[in-house]
Amino acid sequence: MGTFGTGAFSSDGAVDFLEELAERAPERRAAALEYMFKFVKDKPELLWRDFFPDQVVAAAAVVAASLPGGEGFSEELADEDLASDVRPPRPAPELAPAALEALLFVAGPGRPWHEGWTDPGDAAEAADTIDTLSQVLTEGGLA
Repeated sequence: MGTFGTGAFSSDGAVDFLEELAERAPERRAAALEYMFKFVKDKPELLWRDFFPDQVVAAAAVVAASLPGGEGFSEELADEDLASDVRPPRPAPELAPAALEALLFVAGPGRPWHEGWTDPGDAAEAADTIDTLSQVLTEGGLA
């Protein structure tokens, strides 16, 4: 059984996604993130087969980490045990709307990210993660 935590990067699936992103050249990371968000939008029926909620949350948080207000996500990324930084080489506010749309698909109210939390404290922490992430993406997409 894998690790699944309440933070944006605190699950095995999220870490696997970050490792894959780190393998890409820095200048190709924004395109990879954009592709993921478009894939989620265009192929929602592939949730749980080709993509998972924790991967989408992590991808959205990578975008948020470079936006104003996303410093907490940036600090979380720095704490991950990765060989390199996974962020694109420059902030990508143009990705914020697509990241928010994909995030809300997997982690909006009543969506899969919120299923399975047996501890009320964990459920509240997971909801706080998504609320903060949504706020950063909303405000960052307006900049």
